[in-house]
Amino acid sequence: MVSTAAGEEQVPTFVDPMLAKLSATLPKDDANWAFEMKWDGIRAIVSVDHWKVHICSRNRIDRTRDYPELQGLGEQLRDHGVVLDGEIVAFDEHGRPTFEAWQQRGGYEGRRRIAPDGQVPIAYVIFDLLFIDGRSLEGLPYTERRQLLESLKLQGDYWLVPPHSIGAGPHMLQISRDTGMEGVVAKRLNSRYEAGKRTGAWLKVKNHMRQEFVVAGWVPGEGRRSGRIGALVIGYYEGDHLISAGSVGTGFTDRMLDELSEQLRPFATDHSPFAAGEIPRGSRFVEPRLVCEVEFAEWTSKTGQLRHPSFKGLRADKNPRDVVREYPA
Repeated sequence: MVSTAAGEEQVPTFVDPMLAKLSATLPKDDANWAFEMKWDGIRAIVSVDHWKVHICSRNRIDRTRDYPELQGLGEQLRDHGVVLDGEIVAFDEHGRPTFEAWQQRGGYEGRRRIAPDGQVPIAYVIFDLLFIDGRSLEGLPYTERRQLLESLKLQGDYWLVPPHSIGAGPHMLQISRDTGMEGVVAKRLNSRYEAGKRTGAWLKVKNHMRQEFVVAGWVPGEGRRSGRIGALVIGYYEGDHLISAGSVGTGFTDRMLDELSEQLRPFATDHSPFAAGEIPRGSRFVEPRLVCEVEFAEWTSKTGQLRHPSFKGLRADKNPRDVVREYPA
């Protein structure tokens, strides 16, 4: 960050987002944690400086032009210079935030799409304040950052600060299940914001097994998928080694399959990128450049493959080398 003549820091255009660890259970010391809904969208750091709004994905890609609805934040925050942390979510026909809806709106690499009945609605769900008026807030505890965030009263047609709960984790998790949300995020009340780190001060508790995987190949389809992709061959990294997690063959529309074929074609290779793991028979390989999100029932204990996987979409906001197997804490 650069200092101004008055000694105040300029508004940063990016801060590495703090990350949450996967947890199989809620924290036992419930009263020492805040609980927020886990949103099914893409992480976004938004900075506002003298009415100018800048939107950046977690892998530092400028998304400002992709979401013109958020320019109104500049007017609402015209008296401040701030950096916000949150997620951009899209909504299905029932008003529920889903990653599939975001795929319709954003597409891969931010290509805008228009739904048949108009533009897919999005909202910026804001859950942290990292900088305000020349002052970094990263060293403050969660409770103080949250109070300052709520004092800004950020509420608009395309952005909001959702409610949270101090304690009452089981109740919040049940609400997430009842409303079809992905789960909850627990944040220790006294935790400071540690940019780019996954310290365990933030925990994500999911209602379903779900994570990102690297796309490393495909298996030709049969029957009605003859001549198309039948399944994607996927994996994850352990250090520098790519490990096979098997394949995913459900969750695709015909349009997705056509687009995946186009996106994978430039990366075709004769050599397997995998260092270990069970590779599906008949696999055609590609360089590990793309990342997808998959929901599944469980990992198999013997072969380390996914049971009942379902494709949810490509993730342009994730670096393939950052994709690892998530183990519950």
